[in-house]
Amino acid sequence: METIDMEDVSEFTLAEVLEMENLFRKQGKETQQQKFCEELAIKFSCSANRNGNSTITWDQVHTWFLDRQLFSAVKSKSLVANSNAATKQPAILNTSPLALKNLVALSKAWAAAEKPTKPKAERVAELSDLIFEAMSSKDCAWYDVAAFLNFRVLYCGELEVRVRFCGFSHDQDEWVNVRRGLRERSIPLVPSECHKVKVGDHLLCYRANEDHALYSDAHVLKVERQLHDKDDCTCIFVVRFEYDNAEAELECSHICRRP
Repeated sequence: METIDMEDVSEFTLAEVLEMENLFRKQGKETQQQKFCEELAIKFSCSANRNGNSTITWDQVHTWFLDRQLFSAVKSKSLVANSNAATKQPAILNTSPLALKNLVALSKAWAAAEKPTKPKAERVAELSDLIFEAMSSKDCAWYDVAAFLNFRVLYCGELEVRVRFCGFSHDQDEWVNVRRGLRERSIPLVPSECHKVKVGDHLLCYRANEDHALYSDAHVLKVERQLHDKDDCTCIFVVRFEYDNAEAELECSHICRRP
């Protein structure tokens, strides 16, 4: 599938993406003018925040704004499609509750980073603590998100974000589909709340064998309740992993609940 991709150009830093997003919202089509892009490219290239990254050209800035304009156009078309009661065809841009929830959360995060009440460096740093997790295409496991680096729009209209996973270097960054591979971070199950886990619940569970140790999606098949105090759960949770339908008996410490 073809994409509006930026893999072949210098990667923008998170601070640069936030600034361009804010400029686009405020100045619209003016951001596509060559002089505007040239001045912004010089500003980015001379910034100490580049930390040794390649310099930015005006073409790269211009391409980013063109892609952002396309995303806005696709989104507008999808809203028109959704309002057409005569058709049952899906909208160009997926507007499922999960996709909308993630997009709203990202938008709020970007907006919060632009609030003038705090220094910009501090606002950008706050985004590294976003409570999201993303699914890696390499092993279908979920990892905490350290930062959102960029975004792009597929020609089918779906949105992807480039993420950096907590505890991993830049060479492990991945493009993640917002609808299918991004969600609020799961919550570790504590002994005092084990009663909240029911048969059929969707969980994020730790699975380990000789080849890997990952957090993967699973559903609860059975719960063997045991008497215990609030600090030490001895219950056994029988789950089936979605990835390969394997079943396992897990302890409380190996389970995370979905928000």
